[in-house]
This record gives sequence, structure tokens and C-alpha cells, in this order.
Amino acid sequence: MMKIALLLLLLFISSLITVEGIDTDNLGDTKKCACDKGGEACEVDGYVGSNVIYEDDAVRVWNFTLAPGEMTSMHKHDYDYHFVAIKPTQLEVYGEDGSRLFDFRAEGVLGFKLVGDLLEPIGIELPWPIPATHAAKNIGEDDYYEILFESKPGSTQKDKGKIMNKVLQNIINRFTGTSNEL
Repeated sequence: MMKIALLLLLLFISSLITVEGIDTDNLGDTKKCACDKGGEACEVDGYVGSNVIYEDDAVRVWNFTLAPGEMTSMHKHDYDYHFVAIKPTQLEVYGEDGSRLFDFRAEGVLGFKLVGDLLEPIGIELPWPIPATHAAKNIGEDDYYEILFESKPGSTQKDKGKIMNKVLQNIINRFTGTSNEL
């Protein structure tokens, strides 16, 4: 099941169009956010995940984990991206001004294209707009675990395909304890 989801992700990644973003070396420190406790705005950072687990000229790959009740920083997406929810949960999303926007079940593979200040879903329709700058809170009962793939400018589809094969194989090996090729 996971191999199929990861292979689907590879297909999505190969068609991404990208824009300029913050270099990982310039992200600084992640900023704590508690807009769920009073609707106040939080300082924005570039941490779209918990930590970078792989990066090169074509992609940046993030590990993203949230314990129940834990909230991300208020962050801004500067690249198109896809994610694979390895361990799904219910997430609550907050806008840059600290207001609660919606909640949803984060599961499967989802992709988003950056269009101005909004994230446009790829291949699905959602009933609400998703701002590029937002925070999320795990309102489920279990830990949430996701791998998020950002596509950087200047890389070719062939480069992305090779890189994603390598990254996905490493992820599969971690979860299965094997070294089988895709």
C-alpha cells in the first residue's frame, strides 16, 4: 500500500512548476504558534515541516510530525508541493490572522500548486480555499506523520524523477527494513 502511494507521489512530483523560495540555510528558527488559544496572529516562518530530511537543487523533503494537540508554526509555502500522510489524523487549519479556517482528515497523497497567495489542490477539489500562509493543529487522537516534497525551480522533470526515486526508495527501506529496488 505504501509503495503504491509513494509511486503515485513520484508521478505527481514529476509535473510540478515551481517559484522562488527561502533557502534552507536561511530559514532561521521555527516560531512557536498558539493562535488556537485566542485567535491571535503568529510570526511567520518557512518551516513547512518539522525538519528537512533530504535536499538538493531539485527538491526539499520534510519530515512532518505532530503529536495530538500539537500545532505547527505559522508558515508560508513558497513552492508547489505534495505530501504523503504516512499516519493520518484530523488537522485543524488556521489563517495568517489567527482565525480558524477549517479542519480535514489528512490522509493519502495530496498535492498543491502555489497560485498567488493560495494553494490550489492538484487533482481534487476542496470546498474551501487554502492560504499559502497557515498553521495546522493535530486535533486527532494519534500522532500524525507525513513526508512533504517541495519542488524547487530550475530542475527538469528527468532530474526530479531520478531524485524522487532515490528519496522514495530510502523511505521505503526505512519503513520495511529492506533494500528492494522500486
